[in-house]
Amino acid sequence: MTTQRADYLISGGLVVSGESISRQDVLVRGEAIMKMGPDLSGEAAVRTIDASGMYVLPGIIDAHNHPVNADRIDTFSISAAFGGVTTVIPFIRNRHDEGIQDTPLDAVEAFIEEARASSVLDFGVHAILLGDDDVETQVPRLIEMGVISFKMFMTYPRRGMMMPDDRMLRAMELASRNGGVAMVHAENGYCIDYLVEKFTGEGKTSREHYAQTQPRILEIEAANRAATYATVTDCPLYIVHISAREMLEVLAHFKGEGIRLYGETCPQYLDLTNQAMLDHGALAKIGPPLREREDTEAMWKGVATNLIDTIGSDFCGFRKDQKYSGGQSERVEGGAQDAAASIFDASFGGNWCEQMLPVVYEEGVNRGRITLTRLVQVLCENPAKIFGLYPRKGVLQEGADADIVLFDPSIRHTLGADSQHCLSDFTMFEGKEVLGKPVVSMQRGEIIIEDGELKRPVGRARYCQGNSSLAAWSPTGHKIV
Repeated sequence: MTTQRADYLISGGLVVSGESISRQDVLVRGEAIMKMGPDLSGEAAVRTIDASGMYVLPGIIDAHNHPVNADRIDTFSISAAFGGVTTVIPFIRNRHDEGIQDTPLDAVEAFIEEARASSVLDFGVHAILLGDDDVETQVPRLIEMGVISFKMFMTYPRRGMMMPDDRMLRAMELASRNGGVAMVHAENGYCIDYLVEKFTGEGKTSREHYAQTQPRILEIEAANRAATYATVTDCPLYIVHISAREMLEVLAHFKGEGIRLYGETCPQYLDLTNQAMLDHGALAKIGPPLREREDTEAMWKGVATNLIDTIGSDFCGFRKDQKYSGGQSERVEGGAQDAAASIFDASFGGNWCEQMLPVVYEEGVNRGRITLTRLVQVLCENPAKIFGLYPRKGVLQEGADADIVLFDPSIRHTLGADSQHCLSDFTMFEGKEVLGKPVVSMQRGEIIIEDGELKRPVGRARYCQGNSSLAAWSPTGHKIV
């Protein structure tokens, strides 16, 4: 029996790790897990939480989100918390488009200050590197402050976001030398712009033409190119929001070559298809686009066979009016599409974080596509390992942060905008019925969500620096399972 009194005893639940499911109790004292065992009923605790009939999960890590629109880190973190997420890693870029002539480092420092004051969840940061950023100075300095991952766009040249290939190579070299991880949005931007211009010139600007301008081959080409650059520079590479079925062959090939290559997909690419674009127009516009049922099934195959390592939300926090680009892009008036509107003017992005765990559990575990242990690997353990937060985050074991989620697999509920806890006023999972819901979550020993209410005030979130010496497990070393 432990002599120190615990703050919480979580009893009667099934603890899930990436390796097993076992009946264990969990003792929490202060910010950490104090002890775990099959029967800790004799241990003294201030409060006992009965987890009978529930799964006890590590807190979900959402390693892909953009809380810079209607929802910033304050409301986004609340929405994420209700979805069982306990740690978020947003993407932050320079603010030149806002008229602020800053660097990525400046923007990251400003975001960390904002998040410390207003987030309800612990957070890390990914930096976005754009073509006009000074990678020579920014990459080493960001890694020193714990921002070890750098996203580069291989698309959007006309939006000024695409990273030229020579600069991408140099950024990868610097990341590799300093313990960083390169991340890419893999689509061929010049081909997309060519096709968009061609379709626009032919008057093909309605929703049914969107996917045709961004075909799967452009994702495959860019991913092959990025993986080639990563091989040359010996840089860990993380490909975000994978959507195309042929990408599994790309991952298998380069992982077979032994490079540190990691793949991510998102709940929207695991469940939704281009039919959502045909039904809802601009609200379903994302990049890469929603594809076909063969692609969603391929994504599940990738998750189940370890070719895809993580699932992230790619939450953008838009309201409907922001998707319509000032009201000019494919707005539905009285149920009829405005024929004069162009889908190419609409904003990219959707709102998926709060629905991520229920959707992945419903479509993955309930439908037999993945095991519950695999769910914990891709939503908890692997993000923590890749981005240098493990074993403090992503796992339930003695000494780890007490980031804990109680998930009730018996609760049937319907997803929708009215039930989400953010400013965004739509979700493409509207009306989806799922079985299983997170009901209690804890961060570093403090209750965040319980009885459908937010319990944790702002001001207690912690910035989680990525440890570059722990990041990006090599497939030939500490392999990500």
